[in-house]
Amino acid sequence: MRYVITGRVHPESDDIWFGPIEWKTQIPYSGRVIVQCESSQVTIFLDLSAINDYGTAHHTAEHFAITIIGALGFSLGSGYSVELIQVIEEDGTPHVLGVRPMTEDAPPQTLGFSPHDPIFERAFKLANENIFFRLALRDFLRAINDTTDRATYCYRAIESIKSAFVFKTGKDRWDDMHRALGTNHTTIRAKVKNFADPVQHGNWINTPETPEKDQWNMLLLTRDILQKYLDYELPAT
Repeated sequence: MRYVITGRVHPESDDIWFGPIEWKTQIPYSGRVIVQCESSQVTIFLDLSAINDYGTAHHTAEHFAITIIGALGFSLGSGYSVELIQVIEEDGTPHVLGVRPMTEDAPPQTLGFSPHDPIFERAFKLANENIFFRLALRDFLRAINDTTDRATYCYRAIESIKSAFVFKTGKDRWDDMHRALGTNHTTIRAKVKNFADPVQHGNWINTPETPEKDQWNMLLLTRDILQKYLDYELPAT
């Protein structure tokens, strides 16, 4: 199917221009991909037989955009990044991709809390006091926005919480976190670690496929572990 994906290259102030650049033989399935950028606004045209939903189109477009932006940033010694904002289907149906992932259930499920103010207040307090939680939050937010490295950031956020217990006990083990938070290694391995391991070691060719459901589950598990740690350190009053 055909899709048009639009977004921007950061920082926009660099006024980035390139393309159009087209792939034909370098892609793993039949079709073509065209990417171009004007005034830091990037457009990707996908016409690939294997793509049949807008979520997969977004992930695929992100890989192509990162390939070009990575090469451009490397050539200029500049730390560019790309943010894809909208996917337009072949029939013109638009899908805006925000910073708040949600399921397609009715009603949709998000990663947020309701009400969110009590969580915000406690999370802010703990983040100020606890470097492990503070950096775990940073990685979790990166995981929300970065589908390519989502598993890596999720696992690193979980490892930060594990390291908080190691810092307290002086013993490098997972048992203390599992005991305190009710987590377990089997679930973390199945939902996050198995997806993160190849990427962490640069073995991209063996990275497993990560369907939308699996991506959602790894975000949800990571959020739940962060919440459990927050409740453990700063119980709600």
